[in-house]
Amino acid sequence: MTLTDHEQKILELIQKHPEILTDTKARERFAKTIGLSEKTLRNRIGELKRLNMIPGSNNQNEEPTISVNNELKFIDYSRLFWQSRKWILNNVFAVTILIAAASYIMPKTYKSSAVLMPPKTDSGMGILGALSNLPMANMFTKTDDASLSFIAILKSRTVLENVIEKFNLIEFYESDNIEKAIIELSDNVIFEVEDEGTIRVSVLTKTAWFHPDNEEEFVKKLSSDMTNYFIENLDFVNKNLKTEKASFQRMFIEERYKLNIEELKKAEDNLKLFQIQHGLIELTEQTKYAIDAAASIKGGILSNEVRLSVMNTMLSPDHPDIEALEKETEELQKQLKEMDYGTKIKSSDGSQQLFPIFADVPELGVQMLRLKREVEIQNTLFTFLTQQYEEAKIKEAQDTPTIQILDEAKTPIDRFKPRRTLLVISTFLVMIFINFILLIAKINYRDIIS
Repeated sequence: MTLTDHEQKILELIQKHPEILTDTKARERFAKTIGLSEKTLRNRIGELKRLNMIPGSNNQNEEPTISVNNELKFIDYSRLFWQSRKWILNNVFAVTILIAAASYIMPKTYKSSAVLMPPKTDSGMGILGALSNLPMANMFTKTDDASLSFIAILKSRTVLENVIEKFNLIEFYESDNIEKAIIELSDNVIFEVEDEGTIRVSVLTKTAWFHPDNEEEFVKKLSSDMTNYFIENLDFVNKNLKTEKASFQRMFIEERYKLNIEELKKAEDNLKLFQIQHGLIELTEQTKYAIDAAASIKGGILSNEVRLSVMNTMLSPDHPDIEALEKETEELQKQLKEMDYGTKIKSSDGSQQLFPIFADVPELGVQMLRLKREVEIQNTLFTFLTQQYEEAKIKEAQDTPTIQILDEAKTPIDRFKPRRTLLVISTFLVMIFINFILLIAKINYRDIIS
């Protein structure tokens, strides 16, 4: 290879004074003798090394000492990396092999999962069941809301403490107290609502470093046992909440039921006393029909009032179902008032209305009508409340499961973490990148301080 006169002069200088290859001060001193700066001489020496013109420059086992200036192009970096490939690969493989070996003694994590069917919409029993025929009645409960309530129960402190106590997790997590154990357990459980609407409950457990084989079997079983115990606690707490709600409804209906019995007895006694004092008054069939119709309307008003009382305890006052029921009650009250005090209305053919106005009936007849109407009203309400009361007692006493398990948690076979293949590949790629950066930084630093 032909060298320029300048390169030949530098090569002769290196042969006479080889210390300039490694000694910065010597290189600076001899650079002045040939009219160059130390940095320029160092760069020229680097070029000669790349051309293998300097003895020992092709030894790839030594650490690269090539220097670059600030205007080094991409092609120059590529050439630099290629010349340093053995040094880089030695570092990369050393770290990668170390990480691969460490992955065999790292803690192994196992994951067990259970899948629950989405909660069914609770249309309610008793009074709420009677409301199911109303428009928009399906808005009382939504599946999404029920699923979120399941998640809230699973995340509750009550359930977490039960699991910690059951499996002695304070000792397992090596926690100082139950507060830290709750934090540790919360970090190792996953509750999620999947796209299909099902609820997935997963528990992660891991071994210690340098663990025996039997510890892996213990951790595997612990993962599935904890998952199933979460499900068991979910059913227990949810069942208690439903029972508490049913108990509240039962007590409310029970109070109204007892009051109705007293009012029915009082109405029957008043009718009996009136008949004894004034004798039995015979009414026309038309008046009897009026009594039945009025009793039906009044019964509807009282039934609506009971429904409104229950709905007001569960829904906001401006809920559309409450407004609709209030309007219906107002209309029934208006009709009842017209039957009591309204004016006679003639139909298109000149005939009078079917039911007589009660104000036109003789005083004793009116009293008799009202007493009999009150008895009919209380009887109608008694029938309605008796049914609701019995249904509420059944709902309060029922002890059936409140959740549906699609997949129970099984003992995991394969570990969840660490994923050795992914770990080794990612370590290999990251170490190549880091070594490239370190090589560039080292060379640039050497240029700065020289």
